Amino acid sequence: MKKIFNIILIILIIIAIIVGAMIVKKYYNEWLNLKDISDFFKNIGNSLNYDKEIYYKGYKVVGFIEIPKIEIKYPILSETTEESMLISVTKFWGPDINKEGNFTIAGHNNYSGTMFGKTKKLELGDIIKLTDLNNNTVDYIIFDKYSVDPNDTSCVDCVEQGKRETTLITCTKGHEERLIIKAREAK
Repeated sequence: MKKIFNIILIILIIIAIIVGAMIVKKYYNEWLNLKDISDFFKNIGNSLNYDKEIYYKGYKVVGFIEIPKIEIKYPILSETTEESMLISVTKFWGPDINKEGNFTIAGHNNYSGTMFGKTKKLELGDIIKLTDLNNNTVDYIIFDKYSVDPNDTSCVDCVEQGKRETTLITCTKGHEERLIIKAREAK
């Protein structure tokens, strides 16, 4: 009986080591991605005004998001795919960045707090900054925050026609819900 117990204990220890290594690898990869994004911003500098398109890891960049309260700054990639969402936040729906309508951005809710992992800390009145490729920045004030079923896409609709809005979408509760954060241009 003691021999069986020891074998089970060894198996459990091996499983714990493997799971621990997988978790460390995931966090390390997220940290490396953050470092890559930081290097990307250093390389493009403060002056955008580009006549050519900007790419990050093979994906076209349409603009940049910054949320000072939760200390995030990411390039917004032009397409939403499983692969692009592992790299940065992505344009999910809507017009061009900072144009009239609802520019919707999707991002993973990483446990490490990267991407949209800290958006649950945002509150009504907090600021989201969107910058286009001509270095024009528009501040958006959060006016609504709620959760929906993953199949509910009504959040991409404009709340107020003729205004500039942005919506952030991320998953919560193990992909059972989507956290929606809605903001409109600050005047």
